Amino acid sequence: MANASASSPMNPHFFQPLLPGFQSYLNIPMAFYSKHIKGTTDEGNANAGDKAVVKLRSDASDLTWEVKMDGRRLTQGWQEFTTSHDLRVGDIVIFRHDGDLLFHVTTFGPSCCEIQYDDVFHKSSDSDLAMNQETRESVSPSDKSCFVARVTPTNLRKDSLFLPRGFSRSNGLTNRECEIILLNEYEKPWTASLIYYKTTGDVYIRTGWRRFCRENRKRVNGLLTFKLVQAGTKPVLQLCSSMHNRDCLRASSSRSQERFLTLTLTPYSLTKSKLCLPGKFVWLNGIENARKITLVDRYGVKRTTSLRPDNNYGAMRMGKEWREFCEANGVKAGESFTLELIKEEEEEEEDTAATHLLKFCTKA
Repeated sequence: MANASASSPMNPHFFQPLLPGFQSYLNIPMAFYSKHIKGTTDEGNANAGDKAVVKLRSDASDLTWEVKMDGRRLTQGWQEFTTSHDLRVGDIVIFRHDGDLLFHVTTFGPSCCEIQYDDVFHKSSDSDLAMNQETRESVSPSDKSCFVARVTPTNLRKDSLFLPRGFSRSNGLTNRECEIILLNEYEKPWTASLIYYKTTGDVYIRTGWRRFCRENRKRVNGLLTFKLVQAGTKPVLQLCSSMHNRDCLRASSSRSQERFLTLTLTPYSLTKSKLCLPGKFVWLNGIENARKITLVDRYGVKRTTSLRPDNNYGAMRMGKEWREFCEANGVKAGESFTLELIKEEEEEEEDTAATHLLKFCTKA
């Protein structure tokens, strides 16, 4: 496996591109291992059969993953880390050694852009109740043939997706076990199993859910809308298009909530002069094609700034005007603030001014 390492006196780094089979283990580069790990007191006692345990952290969560290190190879626990972060072949991981076998891991996609996680995830739980909540409240009230599911580390690890009870009962999917077909947006089929538990009345898709997500490049925290297009002896669920996903989400959520956004001004934002609108917010409000937006501060002063895609996951990066906007509103590093998106009617003139406003509400 190709690798490279870089170091500084305080925090040495190394990176690894992920190649086929990376889920099983990851090798620490020999040069890095020899210089920063080998011979340390926490390395482990090979003669006694003990294995050292390294701790992995990331910006995607406040959790710490414990992974065993066999020589310079990360083994037991590594697969859970990769699943929780939805890592794939072609991604790149950068390890920063913070001492005492503690590493901070940053993940990048094939485009070399840092992977953005819309929501902070939590370590997988063995509680089926927690997994059920991934879809329980996502049934569209206007269309009982649709439901919205979130891709999570738990349902990927268990290869199992809970179907909302209202959806299952309305469409006759209870009290039966059979094959079920999952179609993507282009009607390509994947076969899975429909399982019914009499004791709880719950219905699950098993043995096929994980493969469907992997082969359709659906990442952790992604929201997917499914529609039942056939309810016979072999039910058929089809993944809806992005536009239909948004319509279903809007039907099942409050518009007053989706137009508000809370951001945090981090030291990283200031250092890199980078402040982004999350992909989920952009997507739900239909502004993915916008290239300008107007920032309105607490005094009513307007500043038009540019918008451009920041990564493959829908986030939009604002132009440099956001720094002056934050200063005008008294927002300092480490502080959070809430914005409201207001859609402005286009004026009848040949002006390219933004037709969306982001108005400062308050510091959170």
